[in-house]
Amino acid sequence: MNRHPPGRNPIARRRQQLTRFGMSPALTIPAISNAGLPNIRATWWPFKNFGRPNMLARDEGRAVFAAVTRPIPQETLQDEIPPHTEIPPSNDGEPIFEPLNGAGTAGTPPKIEIATLPPLTLDEWRNRDLPDPDFIMGHWLTTTSRVLLTAATGLGKTNFGLALGMRIAAGEDFLHWRAHRPARVLYIDGEMSRRLLRERVLDEEKRIGITPEAFFALSHEDIPSFKPLNTIEGQAWMNAFIEKVGGVDLVIPDNIMSLTTGDQKDSEPWQQTIPWALSLTKRQIGQIWVHHTGHDETRSYGDKTREWQMDTVVHLDAAKRDDSDVSFSMQFRKARERTPATRFDFQDVKVALVNDRWEHELTQTQRPDKISPQASRALDALRNVIAGDQAVLSTGGRRSAGREAWMAELALLGMVDLEQKAHSARTLFLRWRRELVAAFRIGCEGDWSWPI
Repeated sequence: MNRHPPGRNPIARRRQQLTRFGMSPALTIPAISNAGLPNIRATWWPFKNFGRPNMLARDEGRAVFAAVTRPIPQETLQDEIPPHTEIPPSNDGEPIFEPLNGAGTAGTPPKIEIATLPPLTLDEWRNRDLPDPDFIMGHWLTTTSRVLLTAATGLGKTNFGLALGMRIAAGEDFLHWRAHRPARVLYIDGEMSRRLLRERVLDEEKRIGITPEAFFALSHEDIPSFKPLNTIEGQAWMNAFIEKVGGVDLVIPDNIMSLTTGDQKDSEPWQQTIPWALSLTKRQIGQIWVHHTGHDETRSYGDKTREWQMDTVVHLDAAKRDDSDVSFSMQFRKARERTPATRFDFQDVKVALVNDRWEHELTQTQRPDKISPQASRALDALRNVIAGDQAVLSTGGRRSAGREAWMAELALLGMVDLEQKAHSARTLFLRWRRELVAAFRIGCEGDWSWPI
C-alpha cells in the first residue's frame, strides 16, 4: 500500500527536481530510508532554489545531494554549475562540477595572450586606410547603415518604404535626397497578401516612370514553410536567397512584428536577430527595419534595446491632410552619421502622396554644399580624367575615373607627391573625396568616381 498521498512521494519529487535541473528524469535514484535521513521532506526544499547560497547549508541537504547525484554521469552535470562553492565530492572523491573553458574557478575568466595590438593611438588611426561609406541615398543611407523606421498602423510606412527602395534601385532622387548610383534592393514583406503587394509595387513603378530592374520584392507567402528572421533556420534561408539573387546592397524587412516571433515587449526576440543584422553589415548590406508603434504612437512598440544597435532611427507622425490618405511628418530621432555638413539630409520633413505623386515640405530649404578651394581643384582633376582616355563606362553608362588615375592627375597638377609623400597624398585624396561626396559634387562606387 502506498503510504504517500498523490504528489507527495519523495522519490517522485526528486525525479521532478532532477528534470528542473536539466537532468534526465529516467536516471535511477537510490532508495533512501527515512531512518538514514529523517525529515526528508523538509530537507528537500532547499533544492527547489538551485542557485541560492543556502542550498547545501545543512548536513541533511548535503547528504541528499550526494545520494541523488552519485549515479549521474559527470558530463550530465557540467551544463549546470551553481554559483555555490561548497560542492561535495562525488563517490570517487573527484569534484562533481569542473570549471568551463579552462578557467580556474567558476566565474573566473581564463588567461588570454594577445599577440598584436589593433590601432590605438591617434597617429595609428590617422594613418588607417579605411573605405569611404558607400552612399545609396542622400547622406543618411549607406551599404552599412542599420535603420529603424517606426510608425503607427495605417500611416503609410509600407508605401514610403516601397517608394524609397524602388528609387534607390533605380538610382533616382527621392524627396530632398540625391541618389548616388543604382543599388540592388531586397524588400521583404511579412504582412500583405501577394495580391496587395503586387498592386503596391506596380503603382509605385508608374510614379517613378521606369522599371528598376535591381528591385526585388519578396512576399512571405512565397517562402515555403517560412521561418522567422530571429531563428537560425530563417536567417540561413534568407542568406541563401540573397546569394541566389546575386547579392544585394540593401534589405528592407517589413515588418519586425510579422517577420520575427516572440513577445516584442521582451528583448529576447531582437537579441536573437542582432547577430544576423551585424553579419549583413559586415557583408556591406544596409538595412531598414520597419516597425510598428503601440498604443503610444510617439515611440516604437516594445523593447527599447533594438534601437541601441541602430545607426539611425526614423519616426513618422501623423500629419493629416484633406487631399491625401498618406501624409506624415518624418523625424530623425537618432542620426549617428550626421555632421554639420550633412544636416540638410537629416532635417524634419512633411511627406504626402497627393494625386499619385510624392510631395515634401522642408524645414530648411538651403543646401550647404560649399566646398574648399582644394576640393574644387580636386574636382577639376577628376573632370580632366573623365574627359581623357582613362575614363571607363560604369553602371548606367556614366563615365567614371579610377582612384589611381585621379591621384595621378592630382600629382600632375602639383597637389600631391606620390613618390616622396605617398601616405600624405592618400590622406589628402581621401579628405577631398569625402568633401566632394558630402557636397553632392561627385558620386562614388568602390574605387570609381564621377562628377554629378
